[in-house]
Amino acid sequence: MKNIAFVLILSLSTGAIFAQSETVKTEITATELAPGIHRLFVDNRVSVVVHAGNDGVLVIDAAYERTGNDLLAAINSISNKEIRFLINTHMHGDHTGGNAVIGKGAHVIAHPGVKKFLAGGDKAKPDETAHGLPDITTTGNMTLDFNGETIEITHLPGGHTDNDLVVYFPASRVVVTGDLLFAGYFPYVDVGNGGNPLTYLKNVEWIINTYPDDATFSGGHGPVFSKKEYKTWLSALNETIDVLRKAKSQGMDAAQMKSAGLLNEWASFGAFFITGDRWIDTLYPFL
Repeated sequence: MKNIAFVLILSLSTGAIFAQSETVKTEITATELAPGIHRLFVDNRVSVVVHAGNDGVLVIDAAYERTGNDLLAAINSISNKEIRFLINTHMHGDHTGGNAVIGKGAHVIAHPGVKKFLAGGDKAKPDETAHGLPDITTTGNMTLDFNGETIEITHLPGGHTDNDLVVYFPASRVVVTGDLLFAGYFPYVDVGNGGNPLTYLKNVEWIINTYPDDATFSGGHGPVFSKKEYKTWLSALNETIDVLRKAKSQGMDAAQMKSAGLLNEWASFGAFFITGDRWIDTLYPFL
């Protein structure tokens, strides 16, 4: 992988990508995952993947609404070709907020649940692609021939949400997992939108077992992982489940688990926004 850096204020030059308005500065760091495939890390929080080639540009996830124009400028610094496809890995606003800007004039691919969520219910808005609403939906597997890749898009339900998509570039050995990878952190599981922490870990295991050993894994948050790193992360999360399940079998409730510091060994995993205590709260009903 090769790190690429730009500064965007009035023009592009060497450094991290900074896109600045009068009040907000967006930092975007670019990393080349494979020839023609770049990861843009927005405000050191959420990742966007850009696939550029002769056919045009495909973007995976659109970050926040507030960063839409800055993200578009960063994408244009990689390729001046038309954005033809935008894939949303799931419904959350840090992955779909920029759809109206990044997806304008493009085909937007997502699970039907994402379309329903973004439309505010069952009734979709009229000018769908102009508003960044998905116009192509999938509930299983689909492929897309683009820029010399037969891109594989797979729906893995019931993990992070009920509408998670994983995107694989076979020729480049790049897997884009969305939020089925919070690299180095406790994951957020959206139980209210069909997520389940135990299914989450089973879906992660499926990803690890399905894709090649030399693949690069770009998650929604945190650094890029190798398969070895992905396995280590999954193993650690499974260890936390074993610890908490044993404690529950011995009669401990969630509050007692927190007071006892049962997850102190994994304190570094709480450095993003899901703390050890929140991970206990997420897991406890499913143990």
